[in-house]
Amino acid sequence: MEGPFPKEADLRREVAPKETDPLRKSLQKAKNNAYSLLRSRPRSEHELRQRLGMKGYGTEVVEAIVCELKRSGEIDDGKFARLWVESRMHSNPVGDIVLRDELKAKGVSGPLIEAALEEKAANYDEYKVALHMAEERFGRLKKIDRKKALKRIYDFLWRRGFAQDTVQRIIDELVRT
Repeated sequence: MEGPFPKEADLRREVAPKETDPLRKSLQKAKNNAYSLLRSRPRSEHELRQRLGMKGYGTEVVEAIVCELKRSGEIDDGKFARLWVESRMHSNPVGDIVLRDELKAKGVSGPLIEAALEEKAANYDEYKVALHMAEERFGRLKKIDRKKALKRIYDFLWRRGFAQDTVQRIIDELVRT
């Protein structure tokens, strides 16, 4: 017989929202942290997951925040990869080898990396960028032995991730000048 008092199951349903209140607070705090991280610079999905995890948020909370940010377009690894490449080419140019490694380390998938590098190839001539860097460096190395200076430039360009054939063409051109 149904009486004026709720059943035990109904009591649990009423209590459940209060039990999830800390979860809601955690979600809101994680979301605020995610937006704070994204304000400082664009981030890949992998980076955001790592940083939120380091702040102590559980997998469930991190997953919920990442899904929401992906749905709203706040995080997009393809866009991130393009922005990363563009930024590197303006501030501290490097070759495809270094860019590929950096983007892999940031958790960007291979196809997205290749797409960003193809876009870079359409906008920047790697040879001209590397040649400009080599000429600047060579100008500063006038006081040392020419062979030693060429070796330093070769090593510099190689460390910067430029392709071997590009580096060799530049060295050959510098030898001719």
